[in-house]
Amino acid sequence: MEKQRKITKYNFFSGLLRASFFAGLLLCGKVHAQQRLTYNIIKELSVKPVNQTNFSGADCAFELKIPYIKSDLVQAQIPDLPSGVNFVSLRRSEYSDEATKESGTKIELWLNFADAKTYRMRALHVYINSRLYYLPFEPVVIFENPRNIMPRLVVTFEDGTELISQRHGKTLATAPFTAVSGKPLKFTVSLQYGVQIISYAWTVPKNALLQELEQFEITKGTIRSSEFSDEKNPVAVFEWEPLYAGKLTLPEVHILATSYTGTRVDLTLPDTLINVVEGNVSKKNDYSGGESFFGYAFAKRAEKPKISAKSEVSSEECERIAALRSEERRAIPFTSKYHLRKQAEQKNGISDGTFEPTYFMLFLALFFLILFVVMLVIAVVTGRLYMIITCSGLFVLALVSVIIAFVQINRTYAVFKGGSISPVPEKNASASASIESGKRVLVEQKAGNWVFVRYGSSGGWVTDDNIVFIQ
Repeated sequence: MEKQRKITKYNFFSGLLRASFFAGLLLCGKVHAQQRLTYNIIKELSVKPVNQTNFSGADCAFELKIPYIKSDLVQAQIPDLPSGVNFVSLRRSEYSDEATKESGTKIELWLNFADAKTYRMRALHVYINSRLYYLPFEPVVIFENPRNIMPRLVVTFEDGTELISQRHGKTLATAPFTAVSGKPLKFTVSLQYGVQIISYAWTVPKNALLQELEQFEITKGTIRSSEFSDEKNPVAVFEWEPLYAGKLTLPEVHILATSYTGTRVDLTLPDTLINVVEGNVSKKNDYSGGESFFGYAFAKRAEKPKISAKSEVSSEECERIAALRSEERRAIPFTSKYHLRKQAEQKNGISDGTFEPTYFMLFLALFFLILFVVMLVIAVVTGRLYMIITCSGLFVLALVSVIIAFVQINRTYAVFKGGSISPVPEKNASASASIESGKRVLVEQKAGNWVFVRYGSSGGWVTDDNIVFIQ
């Protein structure tokens, strides 16, 4: 009986030992299977860029991790690279990740990309245990190098259309949409590739209403991060309302910004022509405030006293004065034509009639310019230093006179028939000032049957039947 009990006890411990042994073998086999590089793992491998943002002209790092394989069992071969991509360096080393308890071989690769675009390269040739595998490169987006990027302005309209400021000297492009005169158009001005705004200003156009709806923090000179970003940072939101049909440019917005290299750049809105079709011009007499220049005109300027007219000159006399001024332009200064015009103005109570530029003065300035050029050539040939200096000074003086006379003679002037001028070309708009009848005014712009005239510091819109052009 005692012998039977010993045999049973022996069999129990022997079975327990065998079970422990087989469990250990099974566990070791499972661990070994987990640490083995399988085909499914290889299929998931790819060559990845190390950094999320990479630039043209700079080395871009790529990385490939092959788990469970020693580095002496791995070899890599560079494939044929696309045009504009240059091989820089390749390194193979072993890695160990404490967090995942994973180890293996890491292949590091450096390439240099000439242009900014998205690259899709051929697979990397990798030998693992003498067997060839083709491991794909992930697509890499290469950005323009910040040292080569200048800040720019982006105009975004409500329908999602974007216009980007172009370099000076390019031909005006036509916008891919059509605006309607009298219908407000909202757009956002954003700064891209800029670090800081030094100054910000906008100018009111004569052919449209403009109101700043919102201004963002960046306009106060806040410095953004020096790390590169292609993010569009909003500067301001505007409401722009063209007043007449035709091809119009965007309003003038001027921004002085710094680039990533510290360079200061003057920025303006894109040189784009907006095709404006005919529409109903909205009435702005109920304007109640805001940043709009025209709103200020309605709300504030109407409170200012108008310039009183000292004399009333009939339309016939205005036409006669305009005709006399036209004749004066083609005559010698201060001769009979000049005196006739002065007498007509004095008869109608116009005592401060402006002198009319004449073609004679332009031709006289041209004559002296040619004369001084000839004298300067003679002085240079004869080698007389004193004469060269004198003729050079006279030449510059004559050239300035020609430019001034040419500008004056090519400006458009008219005789005003009298009445009020408006800040916008609308018949029901509040008047901003008035100009005496018979005065000579400068015509700066024409929009349909409206013209923008200026007299001294006063300027505004009037209909073309209220002026007589000086030919």
